[in-house]
Amino acid sequence: MTKEQAIISRREWLRVFGMLIGIKLIMILVFAYSHHFLPRAQYDADIWMTRPNTTRFQNLANFDGAWFIRIAAIGYQKLTSGDYDLALETERLKVMDPLGFQDGIERKYAYRHWPLFPWLLKALAPVVKDNYLAAGVLIANLFFFLYGIFFYKLARQYLSEEASLLGLCLALIHPGAYALTAVYNEPLFLFSVCACFYYLKKDRFFLAGLFGGLASMTRIEAALVYVPIIYEYFRKSLPENAGLFAMFTADNLKTGFTRLWREPRVLWLLLVPLGSLAVLAYFKMVSGNAFIFVQVHEANAYGHFGFPWQMLYATYLKGADTYLKELPLHFLLLLVIVLSFRKIDWSLWVWMAAFWLFYTTNGNHSYLRYQVMAAPMFLALAGLLDKRPVMKYLYLIGSAGAMAFFAAMYINGYWVA
Repeated sequence: MTKEQAIISRREWLRVFGMLIGIKLIMILVFAYSHHFLPRAQYDADIWMTRPNTTRFQNLANFDGAWFIRIAAIGYQKLTSGDYDLALETERLKVMDPLGFQDGIERKYAYRHWPLFPWLLKALAPVVKDNYLAAGVLIANLFFFLYGIFFYKLARQYLSEEASLLGLCLALIHPGAYALTAVYNEPLFLFSVCACFYYLKKDRFFLAGLFGGLASMTRIEAALVYVPIIYEYFRKSLPENAGLFAMFTADNLKTGFTRLWREPRVLWLLLVPLGSLAVLAYFKMVSGNAFIFVQVHEANAYGHFGFPWQMLYATYLKGADTYLKELPLHFLLLLVIVLSFRKIDWSLWVWMAAFWLFYTTNGNHSYLRYQVMAAPMFLALAGLLDKRPVMKYLYLIGSAGAMAFFAAMYINGYWVA
């Protein structure tokens, strides 16, 4: 795509914002209708999110959302030591219950979540009268719009206007995209990653490194993004039609490494892994173990890694309520990877492949929600569907319907992801 084709007009931005606002309003209406008319989940234990007096606004912080609020308001150390008054914190934060208190101490669940999002909640809370829930909703939804903007800017580096709008729509109506309205850190992560790649594509290395570093402080998944970042960097001196492995030639690798001291601004990309290192240093400081999140992960019954076929089979063994929603998405991404081979930018293709491998070697995940973070999948899928109207509309209807279904389940406390 030429520079002129990638210029985004005001009319085009109006279409983008119209889509972002429209889908956001539909998501809010789905949550409102479902919370009012559908029954809540029933659990044996006292779970805060299914109590009769829990509001729809509070239910935006179901599951992991509650942990982000707890970390922001109470902190990792107190949550894992139990050094706080549960009754007082329940009154203050609402998103508290005895089970969470126990999990914080015995299973150290707080350390499953990386700190940037809770830190932002803590910073904003005083502005909204120490309402950590409101801070979480505001931040998550602010980054929803920023993510949409940078996803579109990135898409226009590769696709036409219509295909880019389709890609954005696909990203926002994925079956797990209800997470982009909840108090989750996916919007922050996706904004940071898309901004990183957008600026990397334009050789603005400081901004690419800055946003990549922020992504690395948000989720462990940022580590898999190192692969396409390195790949994109070493393809800089190659023509667009160079093959998948062209970057590995001796001459090209030499050119890439030589550039590090001939063009020192490239070194700003080191901010990306420095973000992860900062989190490890922080975890070491507050817990005594830089890799405590690995310990917490491995303590889970499914918290291990294996070959993709082993982990997919483990997903099947979890039962129909799990494999019917997760296995089709695994195979959808694999199908997109196969069909888009040689048809999309190689860096995007490598990013997709790295994502698929990461999540099919991990037996403990919530893939319905996590696949929302596979940004290159939506770009590739848009390219595949753009000129196939029947398939495009069937996919849009099916994906939107699935998202509404899972959103209704989520807001009422059913475990979906």
